[in-house]
Amino acid sequence: MFSTFTRLYIAIITGLTVTVSLFIFLGDEYMRKTEVEIFMNDGAYFANQYIAQKGTESSLYKELTQTGQQDFYIFKLALLDHWDETPPCDDCKQIYRLQSIPVYLIEDSLYGAVFPLPNSTQSLLFKEKRDFFRPDVDWHEDSELIFVLSLVIVVFSSLGVMIYIPVRSIESQIIRLSKAHNEFGSGELQCRVDPKTYSDSLGCLAQGFNDMAEDIERRVKQSHILTQAIPHEVRTPLSRIQLATDIARLSKPEQQEQLFNDIDRYVGSINELTQDIVKLSRLSSQKKGEGHATTSLNLLQWTRERLAYHGLNQVVIESCIECNSEQVRFQQTLGNLVIDNLIQNAARYGEKDIYLAIHRVKEHWVIDIEDDGPGIPIEKHSEVFLPFSRLDKSRNADKKGFGLGLAIATSAARQLDWKLSVGESHLGGARFTVLIPANDQDKRCYSQA
Repeated sequence: MFSTFTRLYIAIITGLTVTVSLFIFLGDEYMRKTEVEIFMNDGAYFANQYIAQKGTESSLYKELTQTGQQDFYIFKLALLDHWDETPPCDDCKQIYRLQSIPVYLIEDSLYGAVFPLPNSTQSLLFKEKRDFFRPDVDWHEDSELIFVLSLVIVVFSSLGVMIYIPVRSIESQIIRLSKAHNEFGSGELQCRVDPKTYSDSLGCLAQGFNDMAEDIERRVKQSHILTQAIPHEVRTPLSRIQLATDIARLSKPEQQEQLFNDIDRYVGSINELTQDIVKLSRLSSQKKGEGHATTSLNLLQWTRERLAYHGLNQVVIESCIECNSEQVRFQQTLGNLVIDNLIQNAARYGEKDIYLAIHRVKEHWVIDIEDDGPGIPIEKHSEVFLPFSRLDKSRNADKKGFGLGLAIATSAARQLDWKLSVGESHLGGARFTVLIPANDQDKRCYSQA
């Protein structure tokens, strides 16, 4: 069958044809009524003149009185005796009745009418002999008709082109978007489209496709990473537990207490890993804005409270003037997950100093958390937010944790519509940046030019 856009083209052409046909029909009807009114005015004028001049020496209608017929220019006048309202000629067809006077159409283009004469048994037949406006040349030789036909063709062609071009453009964009959709569905998870190459509405649809593809790709990658990494992460503390129990069986009773403490610590590590995995799983499957109430908080006061919670009261926060008064509305539980994991990350990998800054950039608040540790190589920036990510040894040596903190922070930030990024700190370590909408932004999609 026909495609959607083929049917659309046919519908547009049909609509144009019906519109023009209706316009021609209504226009023809209007013009015909106008012509009939003019014709009836002429007929009434001749009838009144005949009545007024009848029997006078200077009458212009002597021939009509004597013979019963007379021609005046393009009109023919005739007297009818005892007219019984039947058509006055064989090819007469009544089309209107105006002021009780019947109007007839003769030969599809000429008009005729019968005017009753007062105080007489006669009636006056008034009709056209030829159409005054009809040319005496064939249509293909009529320059005016050719001009009108040419104008209609040009107008139709222009309308067709003006409609076809944007519709064809939309069709092409939808085909490209559909192709990208099929490629993504066949397993090409990196497939994306450029919203800038689409019109406004389709640009929003393209951006939605990219967001969906990004989210699905992230979930698939995260699922693969969890599937591969969890057995490895669990195997290490389990092996240590097994080793500790074996040693405990062979050791003296006074030496077993330290081994049991080690076992408790290893079990705690497994429990911590399990909690982090459950937390990450819940954040990944949770819909945005679901499960937590929003609260208006002052960012400066809030970050101070989070630093104090982790025992980092000595960290000085650099802030702008607006930070002292303005508030931001968000889900505090999720916000705590973001900031807490970034603070813990800076405290874990920093050597001595932690730098925290809050400032305003246009419609967003920006929180920078920096440390003076070994930093993160540029080529690893895209991997640092993945679960169980393993960077260079200098940053991971002798550090606790399973590499889930930044993944949890990223998932929580995504729920809040916040953005996380990593860069280089002026202290020499890593800088993590949180981009927070300053207020309730309009959630509509805009394709950027």
